[in-house]
Amino acid sequence: MIFSFLGALFITRIVGAGNYGLFSAASGIFSFFLSVGLMGTNVYLIRSSKDAPMNLFHLAFWWLLGFGTFLATALSATLVFAGNHWFRTEGFVPVALALCANIPLTLISYVPLALLERQLDYRKTTTVEVVAQTLQYIVSIPLVWQGYGVWALVAGFWASQLALPIGFFWAARYRPRWYWNMGELRAMLEYSFSQAVSGWVYNLRNLSTSMIVLPFAGQEAVGYIALAQKFLNFVSFLKGPAGRLSIPAFARLQQDAARLTRAVSEAMQLQTLALLPFLAGFAAIAPFVLPHLLGAKWDVPTLLMVFSISGIRILLSALFAIQGSALFVIKKNWLMLKANIAYIVVFFPLTYVGMLVAPPEYRLFVFNIADLVAHFPTYWYKHYGVSRYLGRVDYRITSLWTLGGIAALLAPWLGWWLYGITLVLIGHPASVREIREVIRSILAQRARRSLLSQKSSADSERQPLKEEF
Repeated sequence: MIFSFLGALFITRIVGAGNYGLFSAASGIFSFFLSVGLMGTNVYLIRSSKDAPMNLFHLAFWWLLGFGTFLATALSATLVFAGNHWFRTEGFVPVALALCANIPLTLISYVPLALLERQLDYRKTTTVEVVAQTLQYIVSIPLVWQGYGVWALVAGFWASQLALPIGFFWAARYRPRWYWNMGELRAMLEYSFSQAVSGWVYNLRNLSTSMIVLPFAGQEAVGYIALAQKFLNFVSFLKGPAGRLSIPAFARLQQDAARLTRAVSEAMQLQTLALLPFLAGFAAIAPFVLPHLLGAKWDVPTLLMVFSISGIRILLSALFAIQGSALFVIKKNWLMLKANIAYIVVFFPLTYVGMLVAPPEYRLFVFNIADLVAHFPTYWYKHYGVSRYLGRVDYRITSLWTLGGIAALLAPWLGWWLYGITLVLIGHPASVREIREVIRSILAQRARRSLLSQKSSADSERQPLKEEF
């Protein structure tokens, strides 16, 4: 994460907001149609039974390869047609075509990744992902230095996306074999489609930067949004792994509603507690550090305002994203679809109208505020679903931490006195007791694992003696 952060700083300092925004808008199109091609197949594979035959994975491989190739071809034709009629930004279509051509290759990498995630083997998945990320900057940084601009970012992207499938196939020791069964494919797609539709609807937001922000606010505005999101991904790096871990972990508790509800409450607390110091700490030191790191090509106060608004959404999402994972596990996919439809129905009209009426210099903030406001209906749907189908989630302590984090995010540009509110909320006696309980629980888990590891080592040492005897 540190290497990625420093690499992003180095690249964006040289290429500036315009080139970075152009690449990010194209990346949004790639990300959305990648989710369309994936169609929830990875979740279906991860939650399949432990004794599921390998033919299921072979079938998924050939489906993803074929559908991904069709999708990339159709998307390329659409981009060529729509380039002059909507995007109206020079150089955008070639960059988008270069990224979207990678869709089939990225899709098939999810098959070996699912094999690793079913076993909770995150040591291997992390190794592959870090190597791919490192390779991205090894390729892109020299090219950026030589003045290739946005195409340096494209080259780094391709290097990373080539490394991922190679690494996952090697780590999982998976070799695809020909297998095709329409009955099994139908069963897989029926579940996957119902699970994926809600994701497709939500991921329409990835198209908003290219479809709305790019034509109305320009590629520099997209660059500020993308860099702020890059910083958010850096400081909230625990959010992604927590979401990925939650599905296989919750799947083991799906038959026990009471235990699953407790797990959801605990996961919400842990994720909020893990996010808060990183988000607040970055917001506090960034005004003093970023001007020296980013240089004159970036307006740091504007960037930090975007970061703060998006950071509030990240903190609130920590409360409800975990609930969404639980709802997916208990197969309440259509409820999640309703939640995401509510988001899109609010987000796109609010963003579009805001872009039309706001002065050009404020259109960047219209996007972020609309994104924050549009998430509230999805939060209500997730709360309603968990309360109805699982049980009541405890928000009390987590709400204190969330409000304290919001105050800390707003402090650098509304007033440093807000840090006092943060200290009062985090220092509340109930909050302090819960933090101590979390620490005790983590230490107890570590001690338990240590004992199990020692016992396992002792058993393995005795086993050869038994065999010899």
